[in-house]
Amino acid sequence: MSQKWIYKPEPDEEVVDRLSMSLGFGTFESKLLVLRGIDNYEKAREFFKPKLEDIHNPFLMADMQKAVERIATAIENGEKILVYGDYDVDGTTAVALMYLYLSKIVQKKYLDFYIPDRNAEGYGISKEGIDFAKANGFSLIIALDCGIKAADKIDYAASLGIDFIICDHHLPGDEIPNACAVLDPKRKDCRYPYKELSGCGVGFKLCQGLNTIYKIPDAEVYELTDLLAISIAADIVAMTGENRQLAKLGLKHLRKTRNMGIRLLIPEEKLSNFDISNIVFEIAPKINAAGRISHGKAAVELMISDNLKHAHQIVDNIMGLNDERRELDMNSTVSALNQIITTGQENKFTTIVFDPSWNKGVIGIVASRLTETYYKPTLVFTEGTNNELVASARSVSDFDVHAALDSCSEYFLKFGGHQAAAGLSMEKDKFEAFKLKFEQVVAEKIQEHQKTPCLMIDSEIHIDDLNREFMSFHRKLAPFGPQNMKPVLVLKNQKVSGFVKTMGKDNNHLKFYIKQESTGRSYECVGFKLGQFADDFRTKSFDIAFTLEENHWKGNITYYLNIRDVKFNE
Repeated sequence: MSQKWIYKPEPDEEVVDRLSMSLGFGTFESKLLVLRGIDNYEKAREFFKPKLEDIHNPFLMADMQKAVERIATAIENGEKILVYGDYDVDGTTAVALMYLYLSKIVQKKYLDFYIPDRNAEGYGISKEGIDFAKANGFSLIIALDCGIKAADKIDYAASLGIDFIICDHHLPGDEIPNACAVLDPKRKDCRYPYKELSGCGVGFKLCQGLNTIYKIPDAEVYELTDLLAISIAADIVAMTGENRQLAKLGLKHLRKTRNMGIRLLIPEEKLSNFDISNIVFEIAPKINAAGRISHGKAAVELMISDNLKHAHQIVDNIMGLNDERRELDMNSTVSALNQIITTGQENKFTTIVFDPSWNKGVIGIVASRLTETYYKPTLVFTEGTNNELVASARSVSDFDVHAALDSCSEYFLKFGGHQAAAGLSMEKDKFEAFKLKFEQVVAEKIQEHQKTPCLMIDSEIHIDDLNREFMSFHRKLAPFGPQNMKPVLVLKNQKVSGFVKTMGKDNNHLKFYIKQESTGRSYECVGFKLGQFADDFRTKSFDIAFTLEENHWKGNITYYLNIRDVKFNE
C-alpha cells in the first residue's frame, strides 16, 4: 500500500503507429510493445515467432572449442567424467541436463554426477568434491552453475591430475580460473552476444557444441530444454533474447515431457497449461527442498531416473522435505522479524540478522521475506562449518548488492552472486566489523528512489479495452519474467459491482467484481493480502494497479485482475 506508482514514459506516437500498421495490432497493444523495446517488425518477429536459427552459435562463446575438444578426448580415451553442480534449481537442472546428454554418448560406467552438501561443503567447488573425483578415478570434471571464482580449487584439482571445464553465468572476479575451459558469457573477453543465460543455459550451449561432433538428433537435444525452462524460471534470469526463445521452446517440451521425475512433480490436470509462474511457485520449491533441507543429489536422481518406482520414492521424500522447509521458513522469518525490532534496526539503511539455529537452506528465503517487509538490502546469517558464518543477501530494486558487498570483500572467505542476490561466508570474529562497514557502504551508495518500493506502471487502460482482442494479445507476450514482466495497468475511478468477499484462513485476501458499463461484462478482481481493506472497497471509489491473470478449468480460460496496489478516492 506504500508503493510509489511510476508511469513509464509515453513512447513516440509515430513509432507506435508505424508498428501498429506493420503488425496489425491496435494502438494500445503496439504502445505496450514499444515500451518493451519492440519498435520494429523484425524485433516483433523475433519476439513472437522465434526460430531455432535465432539461437546463437555456441562457438561464439569463449573457450567453447577447448571445452568440446577436451570432452571429446576424454570420451575417446575412456576417461571417467564427473558432472558437478550447485545444489539449487539452476545447478541441479544443469547437472541433470548435462548428464542426460552425455549418457547418450558415454557408457554410464564412465559417467557420474556430484552435488556438494550445503551444510558440510557449502556453495561451489569443494575440496571434498575434488577428493571424491580423485578417489573414484575421474580425470575430468564439468562444473555447472559454479566455479568462476574457484581458482584455488581448480589449481588443487590440477595438482591431482584432474582437469576442469567450468560452465558458469555469475560475474567473474579479477582472476579467471586456470581450467581447461571456462565458459561464462560474462567474461570480459567473451564475445557471446547474449550475456544473461542461466547456469543450465551455459551447460545447454556446451551440449550444442558437443553435438556438432556426436550428431544426436536435434529433437532429442531440444527435448532437454524442459529442464532448461525450469532453470530459467527458477533462477530469475532475464526473460529476453535467447533466454525467452529457449524458455518458450522449453515450456513446449515441458507440457509433454517424457522426463519421468518432472512429470511426477506436475499435476496431470495442469500439465498442458504449465507456464513460468507454475514453475516458480510449484516446481522450483520442491526441487530446491532437497538441497535446502537434505541433499541436492535427490533432485538430480529424480530428473535422470528411468525407474518409476524409484522416482515415486524420491518424489514422496522431496514432498516431505518441502513441508519441512515451509515450517523452517515460517519459524525463522518470525524469529528474524522479532530480532529486527529488538535490536532497533528499523531506522538503519540495511537489515542484518543472525541466529546460529537457522537452517542454511532457508536463509535465502528469509532474506527475501525481510526485504519485502522492510525494503532494505538484507543479509541473513547463520552458523556454517569450521567456526564460520554463512549468509544470503537480497537487494531492493535497482540497488546492486553485489557491488556493495564487493566493497567489503576483505571480510569474506567466499563470496559470489549478482546484483539482486548474493551469498558469502566469513570468520565469526569479523561479523561485527563487517556489519559496520556494510551499513556505511550502503548509506553512501543507496539513492533516494531505492529506499521506497516502486511499482512501475506500463499504462492506464480503460475498462472497455479489456476485451478479447487484448486478452489474446496478452497471451502472446508470454513467457513472462524479468525484463518481460506482465504489463502493470491502471484502471481509475472504479467501484465494486455487488459484494466484496474476504478469503483465506485469516480473511487476508479478498475478491470482488467491477463492470463494463458499455457491455455489462463483469471482471473478477483478486486482492492478495488486501483483506483488511474490504470496507474501503465496499464504500469508496478507487484506482487499481493490476496484472491480468489466467485461470484454466476443464479446457476453458477465464481471466481475473490481480490487484498489485490500490489508491482509494476519499
